[in-house]
Amino acid sequence: MTYLALYRKWRPQTFGEIIGQEHIVRTLKNAVESGRTGHAYLFCGTRGTGKTTTAKVLAKALNCLERDGAEPCNRCENCKGITEGLAVDVIEIDAASNRGIDEIRDLREKIKFAPAVTRFRVYIIDEVHMLTNEAFNALLKTLEEPPRHAVLILATTEPHKVPLTILSRCQRFDFRRIEPADIIRRLSEVAAGAGLEVEEEALWLIARAAEGGLRDALSILDQGAAFGELKITAADVHNILGTVKFDALDRMAGHLAAGETGPALSLVADLTSEGKDLRFFAREMAGYLRALLLEKITPGSAAREAWGDPDMITARAAEFSMAGLLRAVEIMAGAEQEMKWSSQPGIILELTLVKTSRAGVITGESSLLARLEAVEEKLQSLGQSLPEKAVAAPKSAPPAGKPGGESASAGPGQTSLSGETKKKPAEKGEKSDQPALGDISPDRGRLPQDLGPGSPEAETDLARVKNSWGEIMNTIRRERLPLYYNYIKAQPLALQGSSLVVGFPEGEDLAREMADLPEQKKYLESLLQRFFQGEWQVSFKSYRGKIETPGQKNGHGDKVLDVKRRFGGVEITLDEEEEGSLF
Repeated sequence: MTYLALYRKWRPQTFGEIIGQEHIVRTLKNAVESGRTGHAYLFCGTRGTGKTTTAKVLAKALNCLERDGAEPCNRCENCKGITEGLAVDVIEIDAASNRGIDEIRDLREKIKFAPAVTRFRVYIIDEVHMLTNEAFNALLKTLEEPPRHAVLILATTEPHKVPLTILSRCQRFDFRRIEPADIIRRLSEVAAGAGLEVEEEALWLIARAAEGGLRDALSILDQGAAFGELKITAADVHNILGTVKFDALDRMAGHLAAGETGPALSLVADLTSEGKDLRFFAREMAGYLRALLLEKITPGSAAREAWGDPDMITARAAEFSMAGLLRAVEIMAGAEQEMKWSSQPGIILELTLVKTSRAGVITGESSLLARLEAVEEKLQSLGQSLPEKAVAAPKSAPPAGKPGGESASAGPGQTSLSGETKKKPAEKGEKSDQPALGDISPDRGRLPQDLGPGSPEAETDLARVKNSWGEIMNTIRRERLPLYYNYIKAQPLALQGSSLVVGFPEGEDLAREMADLPEQKKYLESLLQRFFQGEWQVSFKSYRGKIETPGQKNGHGDKVLDVKRRFGGVEITLDEEEEGSLF
């Protein structure tokens, strides 16, 4: 007799043998027992989850002559005929190859005839989403009001391609991916019945590679039996699938957690020399990092069971920070997808490991502090930190005995106000004490020495926000130039605690709506936090008329404010003596 594949020989023949779909089995058994079966069913789910098998078991249950409750007996002539595919009243149609309107018209004509032997004529239409639109339209009326002796079971892996008019006429059942533990239990039963010797680790490898499909798992088991001569080891499964051992995945995770880029790349080179498929390795690595992430979020999660020793998974997950592990999973999963379409997948994997190992460095407070110190030193070297002299200070009354606000002493490059020159221009190549336009720091919007607890400046008022609004706009201009142009006409309107209302002139609805986008709104709130500390909330309103801003007395104030915002300039006012010296 010709050899029969394991997935065909060990196909479930009763509801009780169907695993991983308890919600569907229970519903169908109750319907059969109570005589409330429907006339049309739609079975949805990924490959190998039991859609066609369940349809055949249901057909046997409906037509069994010696049924025990809801379970078919598998001994009567009707059950045997359906099991062997010889029953004339149970018709299987492959919609992928019979997708036209002519085939559906033929079904409509034949479905009217009463069953020859059984009680119900059952039509199982597999991959029903492959039917043409015309074929679906021809099926509608039959599907809605079939003869009393007819039951239609539609199966598909892509239910979103089935028209809504079809979906609404069927009872829909969604088949879930089968859990690895259930697959392993079934594989063990099949192996024992088929006389196969299988290592425990090999079963886990097969269950993980099957991705929730029992038929795929049985096919791999069948292939392993042929490869290993009825004895299946983990090494045999690795050779068949082209995957790597768990030890390699765990070592790679350790390198990523420690930020060891060099050893990680060396491990990839070793795998390449062994002839391993790097695409499979990237997929396995993404799955392993996902298991670590789930273990990090919810210790004791079921995801770790598919990767061998749970204690090892827990220990490895503890080496990562939450942010570093999340970033690692994101990068690796994206690389696995990108490698599918690349002619040089090895380069993509190497670049991915470099990025992922850098993400894994951020695991401890000492590392974070070191990185922050490096950033601060770089900013100081680039002249981005603001000199203390540039920190804005409130204007004070001129000192006694110094009319006109004369300074008692002049700083470097300056003379007394009684002299002929107020400020000496910087010599060529000499650095000026005044900050450049691009070097204005957000800290100028607040006085650090006055922000202590209980100080009068600790509570921010609307006037202070208005005074700092120009510098806030300059910061937006440097950091997010497109957003800056959106805020050109915006003004702070009201302030209650840390809730600021920003107004846009009437007619600027588009600018207001753009500013109210979650990402843009969150940025402005974070910017206010940089200027004034605390948690801020921002809302946006439209207003009519003009809003008085600091320093705005007439039309000239409007122009000066507009120039300041557009070009980041500084307004300079001269007294009569200075103005006369210019002419």
